[in-house]
Amino acid sequence: MLVVGMILVTPAMACPAGTNCENNSISGDSIQLKGEDKEKLVNMALKDTKVKEFQEQLTKEGFIQKDSEALIIPVKNEKDGSTKEISFVAIPFQHKESQELKNIIYTYNPQTEESAVVLVEGGLSDCIYNLAICLGSFSGCAIVCGPLLVPDPAEPIEAELCLSCIPIAFGSCGLAYNACYDYYFGDE
Repeated sequence: MLVVGMILVTPAMACPAGTNCENNSISGDSIQLKGEDKEKLVNMALKDTKVKEFQEQLTKEGFIQKDSEALIIPVKNEKDGSTKEISFVAIPFQHKESQELKNIIYTYNPQTEESAVVLVEGGLSDCIYNLAICLGSFSGCAIVCGPLLVPDPAEPIEAELCLSCIPIAFGSCGLAYNACYDYYFGDE
């Protein structure tokens, strides 16, 4: 769930205000923070005014804060080759009387000192989570099926692995489709 949110927010956070860098940034592999580094970034997020507002709102609605996640995502600008590291904190909340989840997502660009905060509501969390699994499954299949694309004949085990991966990826994308459809069009 967090990964898709990061994919949506990262390019905007990497672009300095007043510049046109549309489609010129590439997200790299995320680095999950632990220990002191995680604590420092989470504390910065918890001091943000908008994060505090969402925390108060969720607490009043009966949600309990769970353990936060903190990530750094390097974003490379294709034009000048520079790399910026965008910081992300996901602060999950679960309703004390149900399984309903909501997440506060905090992003921070240390180069521009800009931050953004969004609240990801219930069903959208399911949509994002399932979509992340779908995209991850297809990425995994691309790696597993890669040997079938090279000119020399693939080994039978390589073909078997590839062919077993494809239905898993399609199944996970079916779940993502249903979760996202229910979120966006379910009440019609």
